Amino acid sequence: MAERPPKLIALLTDYGYKDPYVGAVKGVILSINPRAVIIDISHEISSYDISEASYVLNSVYKEYPEGTIFVVVIDPGVGSSRRGVLVETRRYYFIGPDNGVLRPAIDEDGIKRVILLNNEKYFRKPVSHTFHGRDIFASVAAYLSLGIDPSEFGETINPNTLIPSPLNIVCEKIDKWVRTFVIHIDRFGNVITGCRTDVLEKLLGHLRSYQEIFIRVRGVETYKGVFHMTFSMAKPGEIVMYPGSMGFIELGVYMSSFARKTNCKKGDELLISRGA
Repeated sequence: MAERPPKLIALLTDYGYKDPYVGAVKGVILSINPRAVIIDISHEISSYDISEASYVLNSVYKEYPEGTIFVVVIDPGVGSSRRGVLVETRRYYFIGPDNGVLRPAIDEDGIKRVILLNNEKYFRKPVSHTFHGRDIFASVAAYLSLGIDPSEFGETINPNTLIPSPLNIVCEKIDKWVRTFVIHIDRFGNVITGCRTDVLEKLLGHLRSYQEIFIRVRGVETYKGVFHMTFSMAKPGEIVMYPGSMGFIELGVYMSSFARKTNCKKGDELLISRGA
């Protein structure tokens, strides 16, 4: 019989690289399963930013092989009564705090079962009050990668009891405008909206390149731009709306920053309409 390939464990945290936390998490995993393959999605999520981590996870999880175990630790509620969970979806496993960070990804992939992590047999000892990423989530992920059935880690709970997503994935028609929100701003100052590309086209109609569009930020100032399929079709300094690679409509300024130009911030309301 062929040897079972090692499980892939993908890590997403706000730990950064300066401190010992990422190294400790990896050490726990490899101590339990030396053959585990560990991938870093990112450890540079803004501190405590559940919404940012939720967006990043939802953007990348589909690119990983079936059976990948995602360990997501953005956990401002560590040590409180917040729950730790293991979620088995149609194709993957997700481990982390029940604070909404997992919801967009697990809802999209389809939840099969949710396990409350309360079987201390699979925890690293002693369990710190402030480092569940190492002592619970990493340890459980490592044992899961060895083939332990998810039911061994605790009791099955109702998926409907999970904390909702913090992301404002909203795209709705109000008169001639489509209302949405800023869910992420990337390092280039491009604004990712909560409106999926296909939904926007259903609400506004087919958008063609060089289509004139209007964007109202926080219901106050309105900016004029154009719709393009890619930045290279725009002029330097021009506001451009385009279908982002992660499936959401994005707003940018070619060779500059939409966020800086409009003083746009995460969570701001946006109204979008098309010109003639």
